Amino acid sequence: MSEELTAKKRAALNRLKTVRGHLDGIIRMVESDAYCVDVMKQISAVQSSLERSNRVMLHNHLETCFSSAVLDGRGQAAIEELIDAVKFTPALTGPEARLAGAAVGEPIEKEPVTAGSPG
Repeated sequence: MSEELTAKKRAALNRLKTVRGHLDGIIRMVESDAYCVDVMKQISAVQSSLERSNRVMLHNHLETCFSSAVLDGRGQAAIEELIDAVKFTPALTGPEARLAGAAVGEPIEKEPVTAGSPG
């Protein structure tokens, strides 16, 4: 990888720096005994921003490292690494994620939960 950050990494970095400032503000809110619901809303905003940063990093990875690995014949290892990296990221793999092939705006069919089934 070159020493220069890609545009996507730069965008993610800027967003993360903004999140850092936002977190400092939330800490001040808690220290000053701010209303809990207001704090919760701010925490949710930070979580959303982190999830967006994660999606940007995923996109960057697919365009750079992942595609290079596939072209170099290391595709299976790259796929396994990627699966391992995203399996604990609800924004990418949770019930509302769009990795199942559904188009944006298309409803996602959820399997019904029945007695004795997990979930």
